[in-house]
Amino acid sequence: MGQVESNWLTGSLWVIVVFVGAFVLFGVILWARAKNKAIPPEQERRSEQATRDLYHKDETPRR
Repeated sequence: MGQVESNWLTGSLWVIVVFVGAFVLFGVILWARAKNKAIPPEQERRSEQATRDLYHKDETPRR
């Protein structure tokens, strides 16, 4: 009986672990996609412009 228990623990348990892990990973990906909704085009444009302004403002002559 010890051999049967050992086979179950090494085989079936890993199958369960892999499926549970895949399910958790899939859930995390769905949650992250829901959290990171696309930003409106106007907000993206303002962000890009602010970044450009900062880079142009920081352009100082360097040695």
